[in-house]
Amino acid sequence: MIYNDVNRRAAPAGLLPRLLAGLLLCLGPVPAARAAGVDLSCASHTVLGKIQVAERYKEYDVVLHNRCPGPLYWSMCIERIDPQSHEIVEVHTPSGFLEAEQKSRVNLQMKKGPERMAFRKRFQEFYVNVGYAIDAAATASCVAGGCEAERSEARARSDANLKAWEEAEAALSARLTSECPQSGWGKTEQAEACEAGIREAAREQLEGFAQSDAELRKELQEGGPERCRLHGGDLVP
Repeated sequence: MIYNDVNRRAAPAGLLPRLLAGLLLCLGPVPAARAAGVDLSCASHTVLGKIQVAERYKEYDVVLHNRCPGPLYWSMCIERIDPQSHEIVEVHTPSGFLEAEQKSRVNLQMKKGPERMAFRKRFQEFYVNVGYAIDAAATASCVAGGCEAERSEARARSDANLKAWEEAEAALSARLTSECPQSGWGKTEQAEACEAGIREAAREQLEGFAQSDAELRKELQEGGPERCRLHGGDLVP
């Protein structure tokens, strides 16, 4: 007896071949990372600044740590940022292979800002993004362009505060020169008292600029997603 279910729709033409093809695809080889159940969050990196500061650069190490059960490939995109123009000035793309439970490091030397950066000169800033893979060469996307676009408003506030601070320092210096003249034998008690009074009058304003600068630097370096973490930018001693 043939039973016909009037509630069951006939399969559209060509559907069964597509279903069979999909089934065969599902039964095909599983990628190595998924088959092994590997969670690549077991690989990580840390940026460490070195205490010693050379005359021309500040050193950092990007330390990779493979806590995974097996070896993996890694790749980085390191982008140097000019501390004054905030433009990308250089890109590095090192890569390598790291055994399980091993560490590796990439050394960086961040150069001083340009000579025209006279007030509160800083070393270069940089972004680091790392990619990992277990069955082929890894790739890492470069993130500086997008991250700088996201923090453009914070950059503008920081630059404006820095410019106002520099102008206030210049005005203070000019006032000290004009209102507290020194004799040919050096500072007199009268000149020292004059300078102390002027500096005290300007102290609150200058401290406000310094506090704003510190807060804005923290916002720039720590704000946003982890991939947009900004490193470097230390003041040149």
